[in-house]
Amino acid sequence: MSSTARRARATPAYRVTEATYALWERLASFPAGETDAALRHLMEWLSREIGADTALWIGAVRALRGAAAKDDLFYGWRLRARHPLQPDSAYYRKLLEHYYTGHHYGKLTESFYNRSHEDKRDAHVGMTGRASLAGAGRFRVHRLRDGWIDFAAFRRTLHYELYYRGDGIVDRMTIGFPVSPNAESFLLIDRRATPGNPRRRPFTARDAAIAGAAVRGAPELHRRMFLSYGLLVNEKPLSPMERRIVLALLTERSEKQIAASTGQSFSTLHKYVSTLYKRFGVKSRSALAAMWLGARPLRTPSI
Repeated sequence: MSSTARRARATPAYRVTEATYALWERLASFPAGETDAALRHLMEWLSREIGADTALWIGAVRALRGAAAKDDLFYGWRLRARHPLQPDSAYYRKLLEHYYTGHHYGKLTESFYNRSHEDKRDAHVGMTGRASLAGAGRFRVHRLRDGWIDFAAFRRTLHYELYYRGDGIVDRMTIGFPVSPNAESFLLIDRRATPGNPRRRPFTARDAAIAGAAVRGAPELHRRMFLSYGLLVNEKPLSPMERRIVLALLTERSEKQIAASTGQSFSTLHKYVSTLYKRFGVKSRSALAAMWLGARPLRTPSI
């Protein structure tokens, strides 16, 4: 198959159905403070519509530019947030703890990055991750077997053995959505082997067309997910508690009620709030809400 034919097959015409319109309407109805619930609704919808088993959202930020990015294994990008539809398996949690938590999500200094990858690049830097990030800046939908990568070669890699076969993944669809020049939103949608069906069929072009249309029609959700992790105003993600508080600030709950629900004293909660306002460059809850609703411009993060 020619490269032109492969590219055409990799980007099918989007398929918008009545169910897709209903999805977009439902996503638009979620309040600003329920961003996680909106993402969960999208991932559950995708799983039902295309027969997937699970999905994962990932937020990546640009950490390096120019020559440094060109020579970098991930073209200057780093994964900074991940939000799975279902809890990770014990096997996958071990992989994350061994590598991603300490390295891919870790310090950004060149020496640290090079040192941390010296003996791990073949195992942890996969063809799919590099191909995903190489396409940054444009919306794209890819399947493992659509000509996007050399799948036969990929199956022979240690990365495939660890991150796909080891976790029971039979096929994966990768959807990339550019949120800004420095932020890329990804949805990874998986089919897994089951005891009764170890050879699950791969995703089809029709599946990709349905999923691509659904994800592309929800740009506000991608932006709000990045905001909820603090990644459109800073290259480092919010802590779990900071994120919980910032989402609560977008509701009608008072600071006293938020303090009670998060197990913080009122004074500690107020310190969190002051720090969060400073980080987002706002001075009030109304200004924070305006940023979430797109009525207030974002500060440019110092990435």
